[in-house]
Amino acid sequence: MVFGNLNLPALDITRAITVGLVLGAFILFAIVGNILVILSVACNRHLRIPTNYFIVNLAIADLLLSFTVLPFSATLDILGYWAFGRIFCDIWAAVDVLCCTASILSLCAISIDRYIGVRYSLQYPTLVTRRKAILALLSVWVLSMIISIGPLLGWKEPAPKDDKVCCITEEPFYALFSSLGSFYIPLIVILVMYCRVYIVAKRTTKNLEAGVMKEMSDSKELTLRIHYKNIHEDTLNSTKSKSHNPRNSIAFKLFKFSREKKAAKTLGIVVGMFILCWLPFFIALPLGSMFSVLKPPETLFKVIFWLGYFNSCLNPIIYPCSSKEFKRAFIRILKCQCHQRKRLGWWTYNYRTWNRGSFEHSRKDSLEDGGSFLSGSQRTLSSATHVWQLFSSFPIMCES
Repeated sequence: MVFGNLNLPALDITRAITVGLVLGAFILFAIVGNILVILSVACNRHLRIPTNYFIVNLAIADLLLSFTVLPFSATLDILGYWAFGRIFCDIWAAVDVLCCTASILSLCAISIDRYIGVRYSLQYPTLVTRRKAILALLSVWVLSMIISIGPLLGWKEPAPKDDKVCCITEEPFYALFSSLGSFYIPLIVILVMYCRVYIVAKRTTKNLEAGVMKEMSDSKELTLRIHYKNIHEDTLNSTKSKSHNPRNSIAFKLFKFSREKKAAKTLGIVVGMFILCWLPFFIALPLGSMFSVLKPPETLFKVIFWLGYFNSCLNPIIYPCSSKEFKRAFIRILKCQCHQRKRLGWWTYNYRTWNRGSFEHSRKDSLEDGGSFLSGSQRTLSSATHVWQLFSSFPIMCES
């Protein structure tokens, strides 16, 4: 697709100012929003978990796009021609592909991470370590560079003679290769992972509901036995010890699982918006490259092109709307309060000295953030009283 005109058009000042203000505001919002996402994780220790590393990587890709690609794309649309020379046109197009590919590969990594989080919620900290997350992020950028570097090495159509015309590479085989590598193959992985997340989450929710009801029934039975029978003290202590083991508690599993589902919901929204924004472009590009009769009009293609770019400013809106932790972090940063909340490890459990006020605050935040995206999952416990009874039997980990 060719951007620019061989015959330079007369500049419409009114149109140029209007388009410039709209695109300028859009670019500024994308830059500020993605910087907020990065600072939220950097300034809040409890947000520094592997899942959020992938979110930061996505924000870095969008921020790089907003800084290095969008201003020149906006200038091209305002002026109606390319004003930066042939060499920079090639670099601009390559960086564009690099950033967009890094974004969708980051989403691909996020979908795999969420599947592991939901499928193996208790084992997740040992399966997805900081080192493994960093290696995955490096792989994302290496693959993105491999896909984007082709045109710089000559895999493209002959360049137009006029340097004021800048073309997106329409070489059919490269257009097909980049579309498959940058969008369609990762999209298949993402959809498969989220289908599996849905299936596993639905099955696990059902099992946890059954486990919670059984644990409540066993607790009532134990109370009756203690009241009406003289049970040996050692046996009673052993039973209590087992019931207070946080790792064996159904409530602990429910707590961890609900948080993983909430993260999956938020990132599922991110993936959905990415697909809506970029799918039209990745349909139009390969079809237009291989079949000239299917090329969309230039104005329509520009709309499709900027619809993909629009995705870069959506994610910073999704996070605070879906995650209370990110919302609080955004507010603190906007108030110039870079808050380093201490991430606590396991608290030593002592039933007699347990601070219920602190626990209630942590539990309230967790339950607020732990809402489900599956039908019926909010009915896991029948009442707030049951939630308190179950959750008060084990220590909690303060993490996002």
